[in-house]
Amino acid sequence: MLDIDDFDAVFRGNIYSKGLIDEIEGNRFLLGGKLFFDRLLELLQIKVQRLYPPKSDQQLRELHQRIVNAPTALHNKHCLLFYVLRDFTNSYHEHTEISAVFGGLIHLEKRFWTFLEGLWALDHLNLETAVGYLTHPTIIPTFPDEIILALLKHKPRDITDDDHILPMAYYNSAKPPLDNEEAKKEFVKYMANRNVTETFYWIRARQEYERRHLFEILVEETLDRYTSDKLEERSARATELVGLPFDEEEERWFEEFLTEGKCRNINGARDTIMVRRIATGRLKDAANDGKLRGKKWDRVNWDILKDGIKSGLGPRSDEDSFVI
Repeated sequence: MLDIDDFDAVFRGNIYSKGLIDEIEGNRFLLGGKLFFDRLLELLQIKVQRLYPPKSDQQLRELHQRIVNAPTALHNKHCLLFYVLRDFTNSYHEHTEISAVFGGLIHLEKRFWTFLEGLWALDHLNLETAVGYLTHPTIIPTFPDEIILALLKHKPRDITDDDHILPMAYYNSAKPPLDNEEAKKEFVKYMANRNVTETFYWIRARQEYERRHLFEILVEETLDRYTSDKLEERSARATELVGLPFDEEEERWFEEFLTEGKCRNINGARDTIMVRRIATGRLKDAANDGKLRGKKWDRVNWDILKDGIKSGLGPRSDEDSFVI
């Protein structure tokens, strides 16, 4: 087996070029200031300060020493060195590339090899390749919330929401817990823009303490995301939202969020409540809503509509609400 303490035997004369250093630093910036390799080092409690990427032969040697002398299991050291050597294989694409040779000599387990290839690809924003590795059944999910957040934040510009399948592919495979609040919020927004109804039922299956917050994200994303050039799409999604089978608690959340909460000032907030009341047969509530006037929802004149509802209800407009 290769002696990993032997720097020359491990690195075989390779050093980091300025272009490679700039690429890694640029990716670190795009990933919010932290690579997944940085997270791996932190997890293993190995302090390398600013030694990665090493900017000189001396820094590479120091990085090597920090890894091989770290108080951690040998296979962890192997993994870290494999990742570093992977940096030198990007332009070769040969069976004899240095990381593959190293992995073979140290008998790196397939599951670790696969995981490291996935992390390396993710750090280099090769997202499709990364997901292919990181959803392999032998992988025990590590940094799952952080991984899905990276996938959510780095959608290619030429990809539509419907075609952006990588976050969902990773979610369905790795089942990240979404304990990270940012990851949870971004995933709900992502789902809401793909399918309002599926997102609604997904939220219902979450823990009780978080359901209202997630429900409000769904409502806000559905009603307030689309710009003036996408009004038709906004209208279709809003119509889908108001037709959902809310229970009594969700009904209260919906109205409170659109009248008292964060969404009270969005365009059409009160109109949406009116449409919901009519769609669910709460006609008395709709007829007696004194806060809606003028043309609002798809050129509907609410004053005329309310008068029509009152006329249709007759004496029942003074009774308790009923459902038809």
